[in-house]
Amino acid sequence: MKELLIFDFDGLLVDTEKVYFDGWLALFKKYQLPITAADIFGWRGQSWQQTASKLADLVGGQQRVQELRAEREVYIAQQITDGTFKTKPYAKETIALAREKGFQTALATSTMKKRASELLAHFDLLQAFDYQTFGDDVSAHKPDPAPYLLTLEKAQFAAEKALVMEDSLVGATAATRAEIDVVLIPDQSFDQVYSPEEKAGLQLYGEATSLKYVYDLLAKDQLK
Repeated sequence: MKELLIFDFDGLLVDTEKVYFDGWLALFKKYQLPITAADIFGWRGQSWQQTASKLADLVGGQQRVQELRAEREVYIAQQITDGTFKTKPYAKETIALAREKGFQTALATSTMKKRASELLAHFDLLQAFDYQTFGDDVSAHKPDPAPYLLTLEKAQFAAEKALVMEDSLVGATAATRAEIDVVLIPDQSFDQVYSPEEKAGLQLYGEATSLKYVYDLLAKDQLK
């Protein structure tokens, strides 16, 4: 029986990935940098440190990366102010029902604490989790299992008692490497569909297009 539900953040609970994507794409076009939409899409699910390393090789070093990131931060802050960010369907409802049913809840994200906390507060989700693991908390990031292993350690649960909800292959791979079952919910903002080859080897509990799948399992007391 599952007792701990662990949620990813970007692209699963909050519709951030499309805003991040659009922000980077506009910036690269503005400065005529040789980075494509496919390149940006490939960064999904990775930490800022991971993407910054790849970006530095393309734009001429870490100093230029920091300049670009600062400009992008202004863009993202404006999107928060403008109300562009939205929660994903059934995000709040699923977490609330899980807690009502007696499950422990956790957040495990590659996003840095400052950014994630700002968005969690914006959506009244700061108190929604018994445990929180951010990108700052681990030295290795998804697809490394470190974020999920740390979350299990904090909650003092064995892997078989936990269930992870992820939107990306990177995150699902991290959960699998931590030996935790995972529900794969591809980000519908990108009409994402993963092939059988891409999903091979994942420790899948189920697949869905929204968190309604998990909500329904909880509502029917079928989450085992």
